[in-house]
Amino acid sequence: MRLFAAFMAMVVWGAAAWGQQAAPAKSHSASQPSTKRIQIPDGEKLSYSASWRLWKAGSATLQLTRQGQQEHVVFDANSVGVTSLLYPVHDHIDSAYTPDTFCATTLTKQTVEGRRHLHTQIRYRPNNKELILDEQNFSGKKPTYKHEVKPIPGCVLDIFSALYYVRSLPLVVGEIYNFPVNEGGATVEVQLKPDLKETIATPAGTFHTIRTEPFVFNSVVFHHKGRMWVWFSDDKRHLPVMVEAKVSWGTITAVLTHYEWPGMQGSESRPSRLSSSPRSQARIR
Repeated sequence: MRLFAAFMAMVVWGAAAWGQQAAPAKSHSASQPSTKRIQIPDGEKLSYSASWRLWKAGSATLQLTRQGQQEHVVFDANSVGVTSLLYPVHDHIDSAYTPDTFCATTLTKQTVEGRRHLHTQIRYRPNNKELILDEQNFSGKKPTYKHEVKPIPGCVLDIFSALYYVRSLPLVVGEIYNFPVNEGGATVEVQLKPDLKETIATPAGTFHTIRTEPFVFNSVVFHHKGRMWVWFSDDKRHLPVMVEAKVSWGTITAVLTHYEWPGMQGSESRPSRLSSSPRSQARIR
């Protein structure tokens, strides 16, 4: 059940992993600006439902807002039904980053996962090549506190600024994209590979998509064996439409159920309906 909590915490793409070492035809890094950046509207809100086999496991929302000179991503995840009885999850995360560079500035997390109850704050100082982590652990009888200063190479992304950075990329099938991600531990070089195009049906509508694979199952992120894929809409929005993780004890799937942004109305708010095909159903097991 711990994997579900981590999966919900990165429900829209599953970032933060060492990439495989295959030689790519092309490779892009965060220091190489994309030539196809998009402007995601402030106030965009994405809603997801996660399932394990035939059970609904939880729900999550992701909202982007501008506060001063920074973008904030507010993420909420909650378990439901049987999953909530076995392993309750109630996570609230606020990630702030600089819009032009996607460099993380602060990350605040309120984490309730089973018996774990943490309050974590990370402040990134790229000019000083360090981050400052303060954490309160309320899991035991008495709260414990942690204060650490850790090195970073400079500008790094957290999971959520990484998501929006990925959405700004061209996402060309066959290319590989690399960028540094840090959430309070070691900085890891993420590798993301778009591998094919598919049509996916979700409760939010039917989308032409680009399937991507982040490499996350290893000793750095997950110690389990498995694979993960993320489907982005094949248009200028690059909406994260679906996430699927296959592990030894089953398949976890998260699908987009609703999306909205300020000024969205009329035909804009209704996703296109495409003709049915063998690939046009979201694979929820």
